[in-house]
Amino acid sequence: MHFSILSILFLTSKVIADGQKIVDAIEEIASTTTSLNQTVGMARHPPKLPPILTLSTKLLLNINTGIHTASSSANLTLTETITIAISTQNLVSTVESTLDTIVGAKPKFDHLLFSPLILLNLVEEKSATDKFSVAIIGKIPADFQEFARQLVAPVDTAFEAAIAVYE
Repeated sequence: MHFSILSILFLTSKVIADGQKIVDAIEEIASTTTSLNQTVGMARHPPKLPPILTLSTKLLLNINTGIHTASSSANLTLTETITIAISTQNLVSTVESTLDTIVGAKPKFDHLLFSPLILLNLVEEKSATDKFSVAIIGKIPADFQEFARQLVAPVDTAFEAAIAVYE
């Protein structure tokens, strides 16, 4: 009997840890996205491509780490779902702002012929973001999955708009 109680406590803590790991991944993505936004926004004419590409690559790595974390997670509890929704809502605003900044910087990137690289990064980041969203949504309770899709929909719209500008 003692062994069963310890097993239950271990499994319960694992589920809680999974939700927190997803929140941590979202917050890491938000932090890198904010840094990218600031770097692009403060870029003078001509912008320096290496810091932008470095942050963009770091962002892609953060998203891919988040995909792995969410995919390997146990199904989430309602409490974890709410916590993740709050973090996601903050991330959505950050992503929209960053993509607006990247769109606004297009003339600078065009001047130095950097726009094709920016487009490639946008396409890769959108693809990874879509996979991350699917991985998380698949772990939340079924009754809240449609709400989750609606919560992240503005990110997809913002990526599509930014990609269209760079195509």
